[in-house]
Amino acid sequence: MKKYLILAILAILLIIPTVSSALELTYPRVQNLEIRLDMNLNELIAWFYYFIVGISGLAAFSMLVWGGFTWLTSAGSSSKTGEAKERISSAVLGLMIILSSWVILRLINPELTIIRLPTLH
Repeated sequence: MKKYLILAILAILLIIPTVSSALELTYPRVQNLEIRLDMNLNELIAWFYYFIVGISGLAAFSMLVWGGFTWLTSAGSSSKTGEAKERISSAVLGLMIILSSWVILRLINPELTIIRLPTLH
């Protein structure tokens, strides 16, 4: 029985690399930017900036929904209601920080929200 188990594990370990090499890894497009092998540092930083802002907004929204669900299912428990209120207020505060950071940069100088590196000659 141990022989068959060891043979099965070895067969799986030999098959996995061939299957995984057949898969093509694609990254999400963010603000019409996609990760390519020939992209420069400017495009890479812009992609990460927009990706992180988008993920932060999604995280704040999901925490807001989670807090609302916790509040709805608290059944009058003051500890769960307090935890849900704290989660909702933290999510709203995080969302306000994310949006206000972009708005402040946009008000100071609209060019600050456009990520550009000078080209080297």
